[in-house]
Amino acid sequence: MTDADVDGSHIRTLLLTFFYRHMTDLISRGYVYIAQPPLYQISRRRHTEYVPDDAALSKILIRLGSSEVKLRNLADNSLLEDEQLTEILALLSSLDKFADAIRRHGGDFADYLEHRSDDGHLPKHFVKIRAGNEEFTHFFKAEEELAQFGKENVDLGLFGGDQSEYFENEKPKDRMTRRARHIELHESKAIEKLLGQLTEKGLNVEHYSAQDKPLYELIEGEGEKQQIKPLFSIAEILDSIKEVGQHGLEIKRFKGLGEMNPKQLFETTMDPATRKLLKVDLTDAVEAEEMFTKLMGDEVEPRRQFIEDNALNVRNLDV
Repeated sequence: MTDADVDGSHIRTLLLTFFYRHMTDLISRGYVYIAQPPLYQISRRRHTEYVPDDAALSKILIRLGSSEVKLRNLADNSLLEDEQLTEILALLSSLDKFADAIRRHGGDFADYLEHRSDDGHLPKHFVKIRAGNEEFTHFFKAEEELAQFGKENVDLGLFGGDQSEYFENEKPKDRMTRRARHIELHESKAIEKLLGQLTEKGLNVEHYSAQDKPLYELIEGEGEKQQIKPLFSIAEILDSIKEVGQHGLEIKRFKGLGEMNPKQLFETTMDPATRKLLKVDLTDAVEAEEMFTKLMGDEVEPRRQFIEDNALNVRNLDV
């Protein structure tokens, strides 16, 4: 049982490393469980609720925010019906999860969408190149394009093979050593489907990123207290409604279990009748060994390279 924040994740990793290295049978026999303390406590009026993670909090904020607003499409000055708005928010919420996945890979989601072909297909491959302190990204719709890029950039070693001849004979002396990571974007089909569904709902997915003129208006309240907020992109719809959902809501983020009193800790994390536990399984011993060796082993270089390759992908950083 550790804190629900990043520090807790670090401690949990250390404990799992100990069990994996010295008590492997405990894991393989299914005796290791991870407690799931809540990350948030939210209060509104006299009602208090515990929320396990960011995804659950997002759902609550969308539900509360959508009940307080109307959305006007400025293209035809029409107001979306409540049911329409609910369906669009569900699609945008799903799209946002895939956007986070692309960002974790190190890509820019708006840039990724701009590489969509005329027939609606998205890139299936992504190459991230690091040269010194600079990073570059490339998207490819087909394996043939990726293969050609690999041939033209032998030093990146995208497909393995012996690069010694290149570095000995062909590499320009003034070229900085580069590293590359290839990611196959399995999310592409699901994103294409979501974009198609949004188009059917009347949203122009070309307007996902910010435009020069407002596309929608978010209307909150009525009469003299009415507030109208112009929205310049599709992405703003979801963020703005979640912002409205926070009105009148007190959100407390637990930085650690020590912030809870004994009653709260029992109710949320330790009560056998209501607690949630995550069972630790050893499904891929080879992959587990590789990851534990890389991140928790004695060799510094693999860990340093992993940090360098992934440092800019961090989405939520506790400082």
